[in-house]
Amino acid sequence: MTELLTYRNFAVGIENFEELRARKLVYIDKTSYLEDLVQRSKVTLLLRPRRFGKTLSMSMLASFLEMNYQHPEDKSRPERLFKDLTIYKNKAFCDEYMGRFPVISISLKSVQGRDFVGAMNRLLEVVLGPLFDKYDFLLSSNKQSKAAKKALEWKIDFCMDGDKDLTKKTVMAKAVRLAISSVLFLSKMLSKEYKRETVIIIDEYDVPLQKAKVNGYYDDMLDVIKEMLGNALKTNTSLEMGFVTGCLRIAHQSIFTDINNFDEFGIKDASYSRFIGLTKDETTKLLSQCGMGNRLPDVLEWYDGYNFAGHSMLCPWSVLKFLSRALDAEHDPEIFQPENYWANSSGNDIIEICMRRPRAKDIQRFQNLLEGKTEEIVLREFTTYPAITSNTDFDTFATLMLHTGYLTVANDAVPSARNRAVVRIPNNEVLECFSEKAETIFSESNPEWLEKAMTLRDALLSGDTDQAQDIMNAMLRRFISVRDTSHEYYYHMFLSGVLSMTAEENIDVISQIEKGDGYPDIVIDNKRNREAVILVLKKSDGQKFSQLKKWAEDALDQIRTNAYDRDFKDRKYLKICNFGISFFGKECLALKMPDDSAAK
Repeated sequence: MTELLTYRNFAVGIENFEELRARKLVYIDKTSYLEDLVQRSKVTLLLRPRRFGKTLSMSMLASFLEMNYQHPEDKSRPERLFKDLTIYKNKAFCDEYMGRFPVISISLKSVQGRDFVGAMNRLLEVVLGPLFDKYDFLLSSNKQSKAAKKALEWKIDFCMDGDKDLTKKTVMAKAVRLAISSVLFLSKMLSKEYKRETVIIIDEYDVPLQKAKVNGYYDDMLDVIKEMLGNALKTNTSLEMGFVTGCLRIAHQSIFTDINNFDEFGIKDASYSRFIGLTKDETTKLLSQCGMGNRLPDVLEWYDGYNFAGHSMLCPWSVLKFLSRALDAEHDPEIFQPENYWANSSGNDIIEICMRRPRAKDIQRFQNLLEGKTEEIVLREFTTYPAITSNTDFDTFATLMLHTGYLTVANDAVPSARNRAVVRIPNNEVLECFSEKAETIFSESNPEWLEKAMTLRDALLSGDTDQAQDIMNAMLRRFISVRDTSHEYYYHMFLSGVLSMTAEENIDVISQIEKGDGYPDIVIDNKRNREAVILVLKKSDGQKFSQLKKWAEDALDQIRTNAYDRDFKDRKYLKICNFGISFFGKECLALKMPDDSAAK
């Protein structure tokens, strides 16, 4: 009987294929795709959402193709790594390709910074420095020219020099020239050394551009990435084949154009649709190997739902994380509950920017997605990294979310036109990402939202009915929630949550405290200025003004009947504002009791 997998068989976050195999950790065999992948195109661009295993896939590819630089005929390393995997059965293909090429493989996922200087330092020190250092054996080669070896030595020293000051224009200019020529330069040296053209792998090419867009140095970073990829993949006569991965294709200023035999495979393309990610069958088998086959429905509900060209796919990061946690000795795998592992695995800054101030006409579309419904969108073809701002239109936002994994194409819906798609949130994990982000944005941690709440509180304290009503209506239209607006409780929670952010020393915001002969919904007590606000909330049965007015008047009658303001009058408060507020959908009407002054 096969021994069941334990948590020790999982090491989530390891993206190096050789380390994974050496430690006998779980690896889902995707090697059957290698033959078609390496023989199909000169340059291949594979687009997949984040955390789907792009880096591990490229590491596997590099491990298969890369030669032993000290002993080029020795293929024992790849044979050891692949001997019990599917591709090893294809002897003719392995003889021709396995361990036969010099390979340059870099990942740009760590290239980020608050400014261009910081990002370039990361590119040099974390990516290019180690890359050049890996091939420092070329410095002692008698096949390389003195000039090439001198240049390589300088590149290594410059990248790893912690004292270089990129704020100086001359130093930054050197850094940029080094970066854009780096992969081309090294590929020419390797090809000359081994008389074989080079395989070039560039993983997560668009991460530096996303971070640059968010932090305001996009044009500078675009120039670097464009020239680096262009030199390596377009004009490079030493190129055998190239592979690039990312979430989004960016064609601005010919990043990918003019590359011979260039092929792009995204989430809507059938080819390689099951190469990156977990299929349902693979997930089912994995759960069985862990003795957790009965947990398949939970795993599917939380981590399934991605549609790649008609194939349902699961996020490997989340599935493996769940299994490693569930199998931990301190947990019972039979009852361990799925969690949201995807949310904090990388930045969510773009979704936060888009949701911060959604346009009024897009609010209902956000709401529909959060309620599990679908939305038809116009697919945007990006010629640059989208100009994401708080006013980005819904279609641009949704297309970006589709590529990055927050949304997926609905399997059971047909779009009305070719350039359109019907999208939805794929699973519980991503739904929680959206909901948590909405809760954070509509809280005191968002200065803009807190400022609105403070303005609303002050308008209520001053008795400015028109301003208070306008602010509440604006906040309702922008408030994104999966709660059910059919109940009065929704509005109570909404308004009490907003106003509770404004409590401070000597100003209390209290929900359903006993006052007079009953319990008003919300009370604002400004002890410092001896001012008070009493709010009673009602849900109208219609949106017409007459219906809203009727329910707001009923709220005021409730205040009078129960004498909610009696305590403040007894305490000789200088100002008491009694408001009846009626709600329907995303609208409200506020009425103030005419006699709102304390007794003299």
